[in-house]
Amino acid sequence: MLDLSNVGPGARCTRILSDLGATVTRIAPPPRDGSQRIEAPFYLYGAGRGMRRVTIDLKDDRGREVFLRLAAVADVVIESFRPGAAARLGISHEDVARVNPGIVYCSISGYGQTGPAARWPGHDLNYVATAGMLATTQPRPDGGPALPGLTVADTAGGGMQAALAVLAALVRRATASEGTYLDVSMTEGVLYLMSLHVDEFLATGREPSFGTSTTIGRYACYDVYRARDGGWLAVGALESGFFANLCRALGCEGVDPPPVRRRAPGRRAPGVPSGLRDP
Repeated sequence: MLDLSNVGPGARCTRILSDLGATVTRIAPPPRDGSQRIEAPFYLYGAGRGMRRVTIDLKDDRGREVFLRLAAVADVVIESFRPGAAARLGISHEDVARVNPGIVYCSISGYGQTGPAARWPGHDLNYVATAGMLATTQPRPDGGPALPGLTVADTAGGGMQAALAVLAALVRRATASEGTYLDVSMTEGVLYLMSLHVDEFLATGREPSFGTSTTIGRYACYDVYRARDGGWLAVGALESGFFANLCRALGCEGVDPPPVRRRAPGRRAPGVPSGLRDP
């Protein structure tokens, strides 16, 4: 596996695949004066654990030839350049497929390789905002949406989605004997993570925002509370049994449970065979 990324979703993807047993070679450019390329601190992405690293100048004809020789015997290429950059360098999917028709070539970008937003610059925060995730966070004191505590688009929307797509393409290649091109959009990946809210909106017409749904502040039994010792206590008691236990511990028995995950006595959940208890 050849990794042309340095930070972000490409590095997340190859970190996952390396941990699963892939042999990863990271392709790094030579240092240049005045370069704006972001270099990750040494400790990020597992500090390159278990990976090889080679320096190749892809803007030089000789460096491009070296890369294509490596790609000719690789199974996977991962890149996260801006759309069109790989083609300008002469290392696009079409370029690699000419020397290796069975290659699985994965391009990861903010908004996909095509469409009106394809060439927009951005970072994790822009992608989670576009996908609507920020609208579900608890507002700050000034009314604005809170910043996520982690890089959701890079990690889950891009890196994990790309790793899943690469593995599926490799399984397909084992039977179809042909490579494929994968176009992974971080924004679309985050939108998939929003599927619970999307499903609710399509069914009810209610737009998701903090306080409208079970997992984003609608019920007191699923929230975070300041404790007496100054710490914070995460409470997740949606099921009626857990809610009853919580009320008993707080000395407030008799409070009605929230209208979620409750069933009429004697009824089974759909798809649960007779004789089995839905946990």
